[in-house]
Amino acid sequence: MKGTADACIILYLSRHLYGNMIFLLLLFLLVLFRGIPFPENILPVGVTMERYAIMITIIAIPVALKLFADRLKKISCPRKAIEAGKKYKKIYFMRLYTLSTVTLMNITLFGFSRNSNFMWFTIVLFIIFLFCRPSLAELTNLWELPDSDPGQQIMHESQKPLEDE
Repeated sequence: MKGTADACIILYLSRHLYGNMIFLLLLFLLVLFRGIPFPENILPVGVTMERYAIMITIIAIPVALKLFADRLKKISCPRKAIEAGKKYKKIYFMRLYTLSTVTLMNITLFGFSRNSNFMWFTIVLFIIFLFCRPSLAELTNLWELPDSDPGQQIMHESQKPLEDE
């Protein structure tokens, strides 16, 4: 039963990821080939705005990935399967939407400025999306007991403090 629920959660998150990627990719292609006309003179993207946008992108990528990994490690194991699924979905969506927001910012700035830096950052972000697929192994590790070696249990038992004689 738990395996089926986990598979449904992973399928839901995978559909969400690929739907998000397809939407952003179609938007990017429409902007790239001028299917959506952006007025290039209304919002001039200066050097300062370009630097801040690049800085936001460079900071947001590792922060989103590291935050997901840290929050996943901080979840106490084992948890109930339903609760573990909810926690996993929450931190997964935080990572996905952080990267999606930065991607959307780069697509929009590329549309307004036609600066190739924003185009390349968008392509890099699409590659990063491919590494953000939901993992069934990560989800099941949240509610299953970790496998332990019998040798480690013996070592822990032998490390008990000695009583005063």
